[in-house]
Amino acid sequence: MLEMVVGGFYGDEGKGKITGYLAVKDDADIVVRAGGGPQAGHTIVEGKKVRQVPGGFINPKSRLLIARGTLINPEILLDEIEQYGVKDRIGVDYGCTIIEREHMDQEKADLVKRVGSVGTGTGPARSYRILRTAKIAKEIEPLKPYLTDVSAEINKAIAANKTVVAEGVHGAALSLLDYKFYPYVTSQDTTASQFAADIGIGPKDIDEVIVVYKSYVSRVGEGPLEGEWDEEKRKEMGIEEIGTVSGRRRRLADFNYELAKDAMNKNSGTQSAITCVDRLFKNNESVREYGSLTNDAKAFISNLNTFFKSNSRYFKGISIISTGPNLEDTIDLRERSKVGSKEVTEVRTA
Repeated sequence: MLEMVVGGFYGDEGKGKITGYLAVKDDADIVVRAGGGPQAGHTIVEGKKVRQVPGGFINPKSRLLIARGTLINPEILLDEIEQYGVKDRIGVDYGCTIIEREHMDQEKADLVKRVGSVGTGTGPARSYRILRTAKIAKEIEPLKPYLTDVSAEINKAIAANKTVVAEGVHGAALSLLDYKFYPYVTSQDTTASQFAADIGIGPKDIDEVIVVYKSYVSRVGEGPLEGEWDEEKRKEMGIEEIGTVSGRRRRLADFNYELAKDAMNKNSGTQSAITCVDRLFKNNESVREYGSLTNDAKAFISNLNTFFKSNSRYFKGISIISTGPNLEDTIDLRERSKVGSKEVTEVRTA
């Protein structure tokens, strides 16, 4: 069983928490990080943030893997391995591209100002990979205790019917291949098909694609943002956010249905998780039962569920609703609606 978590907007959707929740709730044998680099940070629970270690580290029984398509800053990775005490259960693919100082300098000199990059060197390092001049993980001495063939491990786990959670990065609208937002995009494709390639598996090995959406849209950096809130609207909503890695104030906007539909279809999404429901709809913080949500929140979820079912080929239902920063602040609809089986039912408003 392989569950893949991907972003539906511009990143910042709350994929880290959803990955952590699945790792714990589904008792994942393996959690694998696919794509991106240290510019893609995940907040798993309040106070626990990672930029390189997979978000499933929160389950002490899960094997943690960093797939070949991920770029590595050894200093950041080794610090996180030590900080979270995962040295005995983490593996780094032999072929991960290494970010060097010159890559960070190049990004800061150009991409930070021009397209809003965060200066971690990810884009230039990826270009060196394409030119076949990049260093890879097997050449870095401090990484040698952790080196493994991630593709081989994952394929063996799938054949043995083990539970694997794959953690994609960014969001579909930041895909390098998306003409609508180019050049204000990241340095790779950011959809499930690319993450499968990053891990080293085929598309048929993915059982569920869980597309994560925030209840509103947020974005760090330059580029278009339809329905962006002005200062008056931000104050009215009482919502402020700071980027996990950039430390910059996130731009905010209304939920974008067309963007959401596009992401669901590009990812062949089978489920979705909706986060920050408590922030958009007051009096829903830490709610853990669907029936206890306020009527406006339930109407939003129900309408969104119907929208996706009407506009997506593989979608079976909204499966997870996040109502706060901690893992326990979660409504899991998978048992109730039997997402993943033929008995899927509508999420109801009562």
